[in-house]
Amino acid sequence: MSVQLRINHAGGLYDNGRSLPQFIRERVLDLHHEGVSQRGIAQELSTSRHFVQNVIRDYDTTNASCQPAKSHKGHSVLTPNAIECIESEKLCKPSVYCTELQNRLVLDGVVHPADLPHVSTISYFLRKELLMTKKKIHSVPSESKTRALEEYSSFYLDQVSDLNVSSIHFFDEASVTKTTMNRRYGNATIGTPAYEIQRSASNANFTINLMHSCLGVDYVSVIEGASNGNELLLFFEEAVGITRRDGSVILERGDTVIMDNCPFHHGRFTEMALRNMLAEYGVNLLFQPAYSPHLNTCEFCFHQIKAFLNRNQMLAENETEIAIYEACSRISPQNSVSYFRHCGYLI
Repeated sequence: MSVQLRINHAGGLYDNGRSLPQFIRERVLDLHHEGVSQRGIAQELSTSRHFVQNVIRDYDTTNASCQPAKSHKGHSVLTPNAIECIESEKLCKPSVYCTELQNRLVLDGVVHPADLPHVSTISYFLRKELLMTKKKIHSVPSESKTRALEEYSSFYLDQVSDLNVSSIHFFDEASVTKTTMNRRYGNATIGTPAYEIQRSASNANFTINLMHSCLGVDYVSVIEGASNGNELLLFFEEAVGITRRDGSVILERGDTVIMDNCPFHHGRFTEMALRNMLAEYGVNLLFQPAYSPHLNTCEFCFHQIKAFLNRNQMLAENETEIAIYEACSRISPQNSVSYFRHCGYLI
């Protein structure tokens, strides 16, 4: 029998992995009956206060100084009904905890409290049987599931399906600040954090107004500060008069401009003025469904632009507008076709 004597933080000796002798437990109870505090008992016997608490608790439970025998609970087995309930709850609400699943099993009468599976059993079943792993929750707003919005989504998809892909132009805005170029990940030796002096705050804010089609970026403007309804109208006043290198205009008759439901897009007189302006050139205006950024290809363009700004940190910090225009020029027709395909407008 090997003995592994060690010294605890109170200066007392103990055999690692084995309980303390019986006479120490009896001495703890004697001092406890004499009215000595738990801290005083631990200091006198050179034991931990946690050990003293356990001895007193066991005595209150069993009325004996001997250490109670450990009860080994049998291996809990998930019944078919419990498996079905756990899988259903996890599919309906992926963020539910295993403890909440335990409560649900009891409250729904799926298992008896005496046969309740342990948390580790449920966690093991989720990992090994259902092959579920930890993932970031992608929140779906409850407002996006209203009947009115679902009907408009169907209307939008019907409208878009009848359009020629080359006649669709997406419009959106995105903000860029100096801190956008701060990098979030770096390298350092094991056990030490990575520090880097970066711009922590900046009032320099820019807004990218971008119109995008399957041929690339049709038109882009960068303004200082936040955008508004006037900037939106000014953007399209300039866009309708721009021509490509081959002499064709960007917005031709029969084309459709699609944008999101930003509040000032529907602002006072803004929507009506924009519709009338585009109607003079034979261009239609269509709003995408609310809570549907995945239907706008400009979102992928902004991701590519900000990735370019992160790669060219010095240029982006010193000449932000130039860096933005340079990033927009890197969005090729091949990128644009991929973005249209990812949004479901191309097969």
